[in-house]
Amino acid sequence: MDVPWLVVAGFGAHIKSTRNTLFVQRNGVTEEYPLDSVRHLLIIGGHTVHTTVVTHLTKAGASISFFEADGRPSGTIRPFNDQEQAELSLIQKSVPGHRYAVTIARASMQSKTLLIGQISEESKTDLFYAGEADLFTNSQAELEYLVRMSEIRRIHRLTSDMYYEVLSRTVPRELSYRRRTERPYRDPVNAILAFGYAMLFGNVMFSVTGAHLDPESGTLNRGPNALIYDIMEPFKASMIDREAVRFIRDRVTEEDYDCGPTRCILSDPCMKELIALFHGSISQDKIDHQVAAYRESLLNKTEYRVQPV
Repeated sequence: MDVPWLVVAGFGAHIKSTRNTLFVQRNGVTEEYPLDSVRHLLIIGGHTVHTTVVTHLTKAGASISFFEADGRPSGTIRPFNDQEQAELSLIQKSVPGHRYAVTIARASMQSKTLLIGQISEESKTDLFYAGEADLFTNSQAELEYLVRMSEIRRIHRLTSDMYYEVLSRTVPRELSYRRRTERPYRDPVNAILAFGYAMLFGNVMFSVTGAHLDPESGTLNRGPNALIYDIMEPFKASMIDREAVRFIRDRVTEEDYDCGPTRCILSDPCMKELIALFHGSISQDKIDHQVAAYRESLLNKTEYRVQPV
């Protein structure tokens, strides 16, 4: 599946264009892209953009979005009379959310179960207590028979809460982690997980923006950026949690965090290590293709599938 958006991230690139070709020059290397293959150019960080890029892309019906270096969106340039995002948003709001929510919740459970199995094998310890593995399996089977969205969300929340409690059995007790909590985080494990999820959020945001999808229109999740969280959910275990647990178990020392009575703060060297770690584990290619599959399912009214993670 071709992904019709192009990401230019980092700093120092020179972006130019002719009527037929887009050029990205950086560090003495020039990459060329057929102009008609770029439906959305995503510019992240600081770069030089020639006005011909804006002219040629918008004339060809493509959009250009700008993000700060930390992934926060700052604005979009669209062609005149561009209706694509509005039309997609209407489709997102009109499709039956049930089938998407079930698919996402099932994929999330499967990825979590797989990671627990992998960690159990590495540590030569069965992390599941009696009956917990069966509950995960039965919950996945139960999803197929649930009709109400509230019940799908309840099962997803129940298994997610249990999953994070199971993970607590593989990290040092002195870190005071028992379960996933809301902000402010009072232990380094929750702080590290949140840091990784923030990075994953940015990568998913790029893809959703590139696909002209409405980030607010989710199914399993509700509220601001619900679609971002929907796409993220099946990727958390493989792209963030696996590396986070290994880092916490094998690497973290008291110098990596400072926990007070109200919150826990990660040190700058620790965050620098985590950035490198998660940059290696987050696959933008997988995210791009998953978002493209979501968009294709909406437009063609086909079954939505989550690729194995």
